[in-house]
Amino acid sequence: MSGKVLLVDDDPSMLRLVAFELDREGIRTVSANTGKEGLRLLEEEEPAVVVLDLLLPDIPGTEVLARMRKARPGTPVVMLTVRSDLEAVVECMRLGAVDYVPKPFDRTRLLASVRNAAERGTLQARVESLARELHRGEGFAALVGDSPALRRAVDLLRRAAASEVTVLVEGESGTGKEVAARAVHAEGDRRTGPFVALNCGAIPEGLVESELFGHERGAFTGAVAARRGRFEEADGGTIFLDEIGELKADLQVRLLRVLQERHVQRVGGTGTHAVDVRVIAATNRDIRGAIAAGAFREDLYYRLAVFPVVIPPLRDREGDLMVLAVAFLRRFAERHRRPVAGFTPEARRALEAHRWPGNVRELENVVERAVIMEDGEAISLGSLPDAVVEALQAGTPEVPALAGGRSLPASRAEIRPLEEEERRCILRALEATGGSVQEAAERLGISRATVYRKLERWGLAPGAGSTDQEE
Repeated sequence: MSGKVLLVDDDPSMLRLVAFELDREGIRTVSANTGKEGLRLLEEEEPAVVVLDLLLPDIPGTEVLARMRKARPGTPVVMLTVRSDLEAVVECMRLGAVDYVPKPFDRTRLLASVRNAAERGTLQARVESLARELHRGEGFAALVGDSPALRRAVDLLRRAAASEVTVLVEGESGTGKEVAARAVHAEGDRRTGPFVALNCGAIPEGLVESELFGHERGAFTGAVAARRGRFEEADGGTIFLDEIGELKADLQVRLLRVLQERHVQRVGGTGTHAVDVRVIAATNRDIRGAIAAGAFREDLYYRLAVFPVVIPPLRDREGDLMVLAVAFLRRFAERHRRPVAGFTPEARRALEAHRWPGNVRELENVVERAVIMEDGEAISLGSLPDAVVEALQAGTPEVPALAGGRSLPASRAEIRPLEEEERRCILRALEATGGSVQEAAERLGISRATVYRKLERWGLAPGAGSTDQEE
């Protein structure tokens, strides 16, 4: 089994005996002779299993058990006690112990209990990880769209998922590189293992090494306890290294060695820890240009780019924009409990006119904001950010088609500020409908609340010849 076993017992000879039997089987141990020390080591050592004596000098074993279950509910605890009292055993099981071993213990029973507890803890962690992934709707279904550009990328990702190949996902910020990485993990053989993500550009420079490889207690100022790194946390699953191009030269060397040897050495440590992980890296930088400039190691690049996949920007995904927008709308309408079911024609045109420099992430944020802002049943122009609405002004309007089917571009003098055109349009609609806000809103494809909000902004009080008299 991997991971340590924490032994908590006030009898030094018993601690030595249990540690000896486990060490003979290649199981590492760490010991504590008080409940307080056991609780401290639980946080510092992150053991795979705890073997806990029921009778302790400072804190009752049942209380230590309860506190351990609260602090780390995923860590299984095996009780070790001389008491054969059925009531005590039942109480321990009620508090969350997975098994108990009576003293004097039988070696075979002890080893079986520890191994079963470790397997149970691993299985529980993987089940919870899988449940989180399913809840997030991961897998290739999360890559919404049917454009040729996206289909090509998804086909490559599917091929990668069917193997253990190291993948480098390239693309602009916001294109969905982490979604792609999660899809490869969720559809591959490691789906029941952990998916651990680290943004190499978001961690302070002095902490990246510790985050990746872990550290031992006292390795540096502030290292009050030993800590596993992301590679160890991802053991049996996938590690996703986002913004890999931000990694400094010295860490590139260490990462290359880990990829070659599949062992990590914690900061301040002397030994190594074997890791069985699949590596998926991502970048929005021109790595080849960085190699030419001497900022990125060529040998590391070829280690990571065994199977490169480029996620296309949103502007190159013809037909996917509104499919994504509708998918986001449904998600956020449900999450925020808003009765919004679609987009007005004007809102659609604004979304389609925008260039989306932030790609899918920008669209997601815009739709969520609009869902919260909109008071009607459909997202209108008034609920979209100015940057998106202003995209309509960038186009060249056209006059209606002539009899021969030709259309003529409008002159520059005819181009007015969007706010002015919007005001003129709403007031003309109110005039044409006899001041009925309800009918004007329906004809314009916006909500009544939007009409009232606009009128209030323009200083036109409701009931002053521009709104429903009865409203």
